[in-house]
Formats: sequence, C-alpha cells, structure tokens
Amino acid sequence: MNKLNNLVDGYGRRLTYLRISVTDRCNLRCVYCMPESGVSIMKHEDIISYEDILRLVRILSRHGLNKVRITGGEPLARKGLIGFVQKLSEIKDISDISMTTNGILFDKYAHGLFDAGLKRINISLDSLNEEKFKRITRTGRLETVLKNIELAKKIGYNPIKINTVLIRGINDDEIIDFVNFARKFELNLRFIEYMPIGGNIADAVSSREIEEKIQLEFDDFKPKKSKIKYNNVSGENVYEKKLSVYDGVSRIFGFDGNDAVIGFISPMSEHFCGGCNRLRLTASGNLRLCLFYDDEYNIKDILKESDDEIVFEKISNIVKLKHFKHNFNEKTEKKGDISWANDFMNSIGG
Repeated sequence: MNKLNNLVDGYGRRLTYLRISVTDRCNLRCVYCMPESGVSIMKHEDIISYEDILRLVRILSRHGLNKVRITGGEPLARKGLIGFVQKLSEIKDISDISMTTNGILFDKYAHGLFDAGLKRINISLDSLNEEKFKRITRTGRLETVLKNIELAKKIGYNPIKINTVLIRGINDDEIIDFVNFARKFELNLRFIEYMPIGGNIADAVSSREIEEKIQLEFDDFKPKKSKIKYNNVSGENVYEKKLSVYDGVSRIFGFDGNDAVIGFISPMSEHFCGGCNRLRLTASGNLRLCLFYDDEYNIKDILKESDDEIVFEKISNIVKLKHFKHNFNEKTEKKGDISWANDFMNSIGG
C-alpha cells in the first residue's frame, strides 16, 4: 500500500485502530460509566447499523486500518453480534478483532464468537469482593464474571485481558489480591487510571502508586520488553531494534516463571497521546477523534455517498482535526463547572 493513501492525522500519526461501540445499552450501572438511575437509551433506529459499520471498516482497511475493538455499552446486549463478528473477520486487511465486555452474558455467546473469529477478549473486573463488586457495578454477580473468565481460558481466547479501575477508598486495597489472581490464572491484568468521564469524580490511584505497592510485595516483578513499532508515516510500519516496556498504550511487567502480565494504562498521570493510533465510532454513528474531546462527526451521513473514495476523502479530512493530546487534566481542574463534563462512557465506547 502506498503510504500516502494511509489514514493520517495532522501530526503524521497513522490511524490503524478503530473502537466500535455497537450499543449504548448495558446490564450494569458501573459508578464510573453512568449514573445510578441510568441514562436515556437511544432508539433502535438511531443506532448505526451493522451494514454501515462493515462498510466503514472495509473502506478504512484499504487505507491502513487493521485493528478493531468492539465495545458498548455492553456489546453482548446487541442482537446479531456473532454474525457481525463473522463478517468483520472476512475483511482481509483486518488482522486483529477484540471485544471489551463486563462478562455477565459472555457464556451465552463465548463459543459462537470464538468460532466467528473473535480470539481476544477484555473483561472488566473492578473487585474480587462480592460486596464491593455490587457497590461498583450496582448490580451483577461477581461469581458469574469469574466463571466466564475460566470459560474464556478453556475455549482458547488469548490473550484474556482483565481491565481493572481502582478508586481510592473503594477497591484500592485489592491491588495485591488482583495480582495474585492474575498470577494464579496467568492472565493479562491491566490497571487503568480512573478517568473523569461524564461528570464522575473520584480520587484516582496513579499507576506509579500501584506499581510501587506491587514491587514491595514481589521481588521478581520487572518490566517486560517488546519491540517498538513506529506510528508515523515516515516509519514505514517497521519495528525499531530497541525495546520498550510499552505494549500499545500499556506499560507491561511480568514475573519470573509465570506468564501473567501486569499492565498500567495511565491517561491521567502519563499521557500516551504522541503515539495515538485510534479512532472511536459511537453507537449513534458518530466518529470521535479523542475519548475526552466532545467533537463528533456524523459518519452515517458520510456513508450515504456511493463512492468509497469520496467517503475516505471526507473521513481523511476529519481526522486531520485530531488533537495532539487530550485535555483530561485541564478539564478536571474545572470540575466545579458543568461545562467540563462530557458524555457518559456508555455512549462513547471507551
């Protein structure tokens, strides 16, 4: 592929990763995702169709897109997901399809999704304590999620990533419990710094603080190395010879004689925007260039164009508007003003 045809933003970063929210519906009410009363749910006809999503992915895959993550809300709450994954897997330039789920409904679809082409799974799990799990999710059963993690291992999903958000005073005393859980089942555990999305504010626990507590407990806890991959047109998509402790946006660590991976995603304390390669498609069919900026662009209208190259040209012009870095810290400083609070996570797609 000619590098000039790649989807590139105004800073020379190639956009190779699309996070797709297939629904804003969710069967949980997690404290950092939506208010306890829930949110206004979109009408079915307002949600972007699978057909439009697939066309968008096909077009962008011809211009460098190779990775797709399915999100929600809770993606398993939308009917027809297995068939959608099957069609995604048939797009030849898409080499990586994954999904983030809360794990509650996973057992009903786990085998079908795997057979359709979904091989990687992220499961959100913010407590190993039943009482705290209910406090954070406001509903749901911890036992169900734990059983479905075991099921994912049995079926062969690899890697299985556990997404954990720590909130001071609620679950920050479970750090070592989570690490032991990851070591026992040799999982990929990722501690994600709490982000002030949708007006939610809590005392976040920084990645460095978590890392220091783990180092005090485990003498063999050390960085894992992987080859650096350029995310710039001039890099020709090749690997550098030197190594990095980053796997995508996650700093990764491991242990001697154990395949567990502990990762840290630090959007608040150590932003990783310089190498950002992602776009987000909301359930309403809007393209979002950054998680925390509220600017969105109607893809459903653009897809009314019959010519794929016109569609690509319009999207290419939009991505030139992508900011160099997010404004998390700037907005949290204004938390007394409602203007700082953007959409809830369930409608964005994470």
